[in-house]
Amino acid sequence: MKTNRMFGILCKLLENEKTTAKELSDYFEVSVRTIHRDLLDLSSAGFPVVTQQGIGGGVYLLDNFRYSKTALNKNEMSLIFAGLNSLTAIEDSVNIKTLLAKLQLNNGNKMLLENDIVVDFSAWNNNSGLIEKIKSIRKAIAINVLVEIKYYGGAGSSQRTIEPYKLIFKKENWYLSGFCRKSNGFRIFKLNRMVEMILTDIHFEERLDYVIPELKEDFTNAVGETVTVRMDNSLEFLAIDFFGIKNTHKDNDGNIVVTFETKNIEWVFGVFSQFGQKAEIISPKPMREQMKKFLEQAIKQYET
Repeated sequence: MKTNRMFGILCKLLENEKTTAKELSDYFEVSVRTIHRDLLDLSSAGFPVVTQQGIGGGVYLLDNFRYSKTALNKNEMSLIFAGLNSLTAIEDSVNIKTLLAKLQLNNGNKMLLENDIVVDFSAWNNNSGLIEKIKSIRKAIAINVLVEIKYYGGAGSSQRTIEPYKLIFKKENWYLSGFCRKSNGFRIFKLNRMVEMILTDIHFEERLDYVIPELKEDFTNAVGETVTVRMDNSLEFLAIDFFGIKNTHKDNDGNIVVTFETKNIEWVFGVFSQFGQKAEIISPKPMREQMKKFLEQAIKQYET
């Protein structure tokens, strides 16, 4: 969020010959103190930002600093257009189209808004409420207000108060990264598990120790216990899609054999039990026995 705001400040300075910290704070809906910190960071990064106090003062860039669209080639512009087009599902499309129009080059190097890349962040189920949830969280991030949610995790539901920092999209799902006041630490929350979300009017100060988290898979190629699973050939597309071609091979009978490493044993049971007779844990043997008990307990639910 801070990096995005700093880039926005730079754009405003490029657009106007001179502005003030108060005008910038009103525009970005943050405190004047925060704007001054951002301006200091821009100066430290090498941008010639000048701040003058008193009557006739203001904030501006030195005259020798100029931005030219020619710094971006056609391929780079294509990437920008693809990224902006992908946001139309979670942002006001009028704003996006206006921004796309502003970025168009002159007729001498005209760029078509159509692109060979299509990224759609919206869910298949348009009634899921996910887009509205994303818009609300983005607003909370922009104005630094606390978000109160009811969250469903492995231990059941709980009430949380979150300082929102980043929205993250990874592998078909949206996540909120923020500081959880209940857990007293930075946490990741899956948006689909967040219900009864309320934006409060309580503002919070950004924490200086926040870093963008690394989202890891339940399986890896270097950490945890090695698991081998035999899957029916009809599930080959799923095996390759999820585990990758490097983690799969065929045995002499034409079955798919998947080998991976994981620390999340419960995840293994949950994933492969859904395939019934078409998937079988081969090793390690203790996990194979645990899977057997897992399935036996599931069968008992249908015996009464």
